[in-house]
Amino acid sequence: MIPTPLIAAILLCLSSLAFTLNDTTTKFLLADYDVASIILIRSLMALPILYLFHVRSTGRKIVWSTRIWLHALRGALGLIAAWLYIASLRQLTVAQATVILFLTPVVITLMSRLVLRENVSLRTWLSVCLCFFGVIIAINPEVAHINTATLLVGLSSLFYAANAINSRWIPAEENLWTISFLGALFSALFVLPFALEHWRGFQSAHLIQFAGAAAFSSMGIGISAVAYRMTSPAFLAPFAYSGLVWSMAVTWLFWGIHPGINALIGTLIILASVAFIVRPGHALKKEPGPTGQKNCSKETPDDPSRSCHP
Repeated sequence: MIPTPLIAAILLCLSSLAFTLNDTTTKFLLADYDVASIILIRSLMALPILYLFHVRSTGRKIVWSTRIWLHALRGALGLIAAWLYIASLRQLTVAQATVILFLTPVVITLMSRLVLRENVSLRTWLSVCLCFFGVIIAINPEVAHINTATLLVGLSSLFYAANAINSRWIPAEENLWTISFLGALFSALFVLPFALEHWRGFQSAHLIQFAGAAAFSSMGIGISAVAYRMTSPAFLAPFAYSGLVWSMAVTWLFWGIHPGINALIGTLIILASVAFIVRPGHALKKEPGPTGQKNCSKETPDDPSRSCHP
């Protein structure tokens, strides 16, 4: 049986792929829509599909949570993070924004120690820092000075990290579809007033792009929440850098741009750093839950999204 931490790592890599595809799709929409409208439309498009999956998987027609306040908080934090990041893309290239956003795993590791009171090993810190170094080499961003856009991405990384940490308190009985639905619902509710203020209509020609953004963003939010709930965020932090590999692959497939020598060297550093943390006995070790939260006595191995781990 695959250990729970490794399942969580695989899920986080998949969520990074979803976020990469979402960023790529959103970049094209910025020419015709403001940030609030993009977030509102993609959230509204995602809700019906997520609701159907929720009903099918749980048998309940009402979507509710015993910690609805936590989902409201996650919706607000996720909305602010997405808004800041998308807004920065008006002035920064995807490469420049990506390297700054990759501060998130470093912040997650720090929050794991300060907020969750988890013991973060020196090996974990070295792995995260080496991964970030690999990203800088791979992307080679030409950000010569600090400007408003770079600060926006830096703040975005803080909000994304906060959402990763609070995933540990999502009730274990809530599955992927419930988490994704509530995330999209609160994002739509919170962004609605701002979107209406700047509303310029919806063009049917962009239907497929918005549908893709809705699917990718919802899956990214839901899968990452499930992953961080399953095991220590500090352990998972280096795997968030898989987004660089996905980004290069998407660029190659869609635009035919081959990765350069810097990208290959940086990727090798990241892969080596991740292998450094996933050593025998480390990934297999049972991770402690956050303070004041108990683990369940049983797991459901056929459905990792309903794992009894916090």
